[in-house]
This record gives sequence, C-alpha cells and structure tokens, in this order.
Amino acid sequence: MKKWIFILLLLSGTSLFAAQKDNLQTLLPLLQASRRNPAQNQQVLQLFITSKQPNVIFSAGASLVRIPPSRGQEAKLLNVLIRNSDELKKVFAAVILTAMGTEHTELSPLLEEATQSADTALRAYAASAYTILNPDVNTYTDEIVQLYIYDSAFAQRAMNLIAKNDKQMLSYLKSASAKESSSLRASAVTWLGDLQNPVAVKQIVKRAKKETDQEVISALATSLAKNQQETLPEVLKGLKTDYTSAPSATYALALGFMTGNVIEPIKQRLTDKNLNIRINAARAAAYMAGVLASPQAGLYTTDKQFDTQLLKGLIPLLTAMSRSDESTVRPYADNALKQISKLK
Repeated sequence: MKKWIFILLLLSGTSLFAAQKDNLQTLLPLLQASRRNPAQNQQVLQLFITSKQPNVIFSAGASLVRIPPSRGQEAKLLNVLIRNSDELKKVFAAVILTAMGTEHTELSPLLEEATQSADTALRAYAASAYTILNPDVNTYTDEIVQLYIYDSAFAQRAMNLIAKNDKQMLSYLKSASAKESSSLRASAVTWLGDLQNPVAVKQIVKRAKKETDQEVISALATSLAKNQQETLPEVLKGLKTDYTSAPSATYALALGFMTGNVIEPIKQRLTDKNLNIRINAARAAAYMAGVLASPQAGLYTTDKQFDTQLLKGLIPLLTAMSRSDESTVRPYADNALKQISKLK
C-alpha cells in the first residue's frame, strides 16, 4: 500500500468549508505528486503558511517534508517560527527546515516538546527531526519507526543516524513490531517487508503467527506478499490455521496480494481434506478478486487481465464447493464466487 494513503486519511476529515476555502480538492494532486517544480512547491509552501485549517496545515507540511522547498525559502519558514502562534504550524516549520538540510539546533526544544504530543503522526515527525538535529540521542527509535508509514525517506534518514549498522536497525524494527501500539507494529512490519532481508522476513513470518489487529494484519499480508519467494511455503502452511483465528486472515490476505503467482496452489487446496485449508483457500480467492478489482491493482500485478482470467479458472471448483461442500465451507465459496463475478 502507498504510504501517502495515510495522509489522505487525515485529509478526509476536512470539512467542506475548509476544502472550499483552501481549494484543497484542487490541490490534492499537487500534494500527492512524486515531484514538483519550484513554482509548484512554492504553491504548497504558500498553502502551508496561509492556511488556518489543521488538516490542511498538516497535509501541506507533510508534503513539504517529503519534497522540501529550496534553501531560498528558509526565511519564510523562520518567519513562521518567530511570528506565528499556531503550534502545529511552528512544529511543522521546524520539521520542514530540518528536511531542507538546515542546521538550526535552536529548534531542538520546540521539536522535543512536540514529541509529547497526543497526535501520533506529529510525534513521529517531530522526533525524527529532533534526532536528525541531535544524532547522539537515540531516545525516539519507536517514533522514527512510526514515521515510516507517513514518510519512509525522512524516517530512513533519521534511522541512519542512530543505527550503527543494519543489525542494529533490524533490532529496532523487531522491537517495534512487538510493541503495544498497533499503528507502530504496522509501520514496523511494513518497513521490515520493504527491506527484503532474510532476517527481516523471518520476523514478519513470526509476527504473522500471532497478530490479531486488522491494521497490522493488512501490513503483514502486504509484507509477506512482497517477499513471496521466501514466505510462500509458510503462508501456504498457514492455511491450515483455524479459519476463525486472526492469523488465518493474514495468510489468506497475503495470498490475495500475491495474485496470479499463487492460483495453482490455491486451486490444489480448494479440494484438500482439511476444512480449514479449503475455507482459507476460498477466502484467498475472494481477497484476490478484491485486490484485482481495486484501483491499486497495479501494485500487486503486472498483468491484471491475465491474472483475472487465471482466477476465473477457479470458478468450477468454487461452484462445486458452494453446492456440495460442508455447510461451514459453502458461504466462503459463495463469497469468492460473488467477488470474482465483479471482475470484468
């Protein structure tokens, strides 16, 4: 899943009035752009400076951390710090200045205070910026990991300063993946999955066996799919897990994200003697249909039409299950058929 989706979730709470006032709907493509020219970045900076809506300030600020303004805009951001009373705007101005590569160590107290914010995302940005300015302090490892779902590059920049080597970074990520905060665990397993490292993959597989939170399950499934060459045997083995348990959803969803590459293994398991395996295989087929029907399908398949036809090849087996399998299994076969029928 794209990291920017979390910013969009924050934007969804903006009122219609705010959207009209700041022309937010029109600017969304600009805020999400992977690159901008100087004039476009100036437009985002002006939005950040002038807006009075917290969601807009946050979104424009986060966008400027990802694509920082030129050094020539430094004075404008310093002016925000000196003359503006909006704490959110001041904190983000400090984070943006840090992202620009400036070394204003006098911003450290402001950023350190913001690490105590009740807002998870703001804490993550502030802690990462503080760490970049104070690389000898490794107090905020969890907050840096948390930032990964918002801005992977800025999080990596902060992590590079406190982790002496890959082994230490993996240690921080493994620790975060087992913490109480579900959003932190989700960010940690997402980062671990992106590393495509054998030790990281081992931790993902371990977490998949016990995770119960839906947000983390989704992140785990995505990470398992990204590393399918190494994880597929474990994921297929996991289909025998009790279909009412949370981990069973992780394995079925992971197969869904793997798309056409795993149609044959799913087909084989739709006729397995084990009830859990049959149910979870049917769930995987339903999830895969959902993935292929989604606007993000291109993230998981290189040939949507080909994979769709492969998935439709399961219709005869699923139809037979729907008609003659055990009563516990039939609803899952029915749902898979329903989801597949939506594919064009």
